[in-house]
Amino acid sequence: MKFDQPTRNYQPVQFQLTKGSWLFRLWGTQGGFLYNNNGGKGAYSEGLFITDYNITLYYHVGKMGSCANTVITTSTFDGGSNFIGRDNDRSCTGGSATFISRDENGEQLLLISGAGGGSGQYAAKNVEFIGGFGGPFAGDGVGQAFQIEESEAIKVRGKGATRIHPGDGGSHPGGTNDKYINRPALGKRGEYLKGGDADTGASGSSGGGGSGYFGGGGGADIGGGGGGSSYASPDLYNVILLGGDKAVDSPSATREVGHSNNGCIEIIKHNPYTIEKNNNSSCNRKIVSIVYYFHYPTYFSILFLGFLFEIK
Repeated sequence: MKFDQPTRNYQPVQFQLTKGSWLFRLWGTQGGFLYNNNGGKGAYSEGLFITDYNITLYYHVGKMGSCANTVITTSTFDGGSNFIGRDNDRSCTGGSATFISRDENGEQLLLISGAGGGSGQYAAKNVEFIGGFGGPFAGDGVGQAFQIEESEAIKVRGKGATRIHPGDGGSHPGGTNDKYINRPALGKRGEYLKGGDADTGASGSSGGGGSGYFGGGGGADIGGGGGGSSYASPDLYNVILLGGDKAVDSPSATREVGHSNNGCIEIIKHNPYTIEKNNNSSCNRKIVSIVYYFHYPTYFSILFLGFLFEIK
């Protein structure tokens, strides 16, 4: 069976599987882009699901990010909103989530493929800053602010997420030029199944983060959004998680580097000779927020995270 149309109203759809072994193949959604089709490519994820009885599950197919010269409000399972600057340049939202879950709220995910972030733009300089790709270690958005030091300028990029860490939003300190006072801007951090919203206080426009297990951060100033992360449940076997920067077979069996356009899910009966259970355990999301809070210094984060895994 194949589900290749975006889910309506962000409401996961029920489906049934009979007893047996089933291969899940998920192509994540591309973030919105303006001119550069390489922007915000979706990830690829697959895993083998074995059930000893007939079972009801839920799927959600993500929609590619949208672009406009107005703010596009987004909701649950969606990419982050774009943000529009003084010049009313178009920018784009991140892609929405593509996943299979045991429940209709996405609280018991079996497999999710990260979506790409949306593009930012500064039309006066004729530049588009594309979003980061989705994946287990998702990519940062592209971004380069003007009239400030390069070390500060690259901070406008929305950051990519991982399976234990949402992507941080980009930031811009603000400043004054010959005509305007630009307020400071701070893109929002990604959340569980939601990309971070963009922000800008300048002339150009910024892109939202992609959805995923954790969403990518929203871009700031004119930056693109970060990609959302992929995740596979420990209940799956023979798991493969590839980022949107890797070559994969598309749903139509052509070769592509990262997935373009809307998400897609394919489920096929599959009985491989060899199976290996996924040992990719993940922290409870509430615990993750504690680890995130204490991410300085780095060695403390590693020790603390290791302790959490030991007590699970």
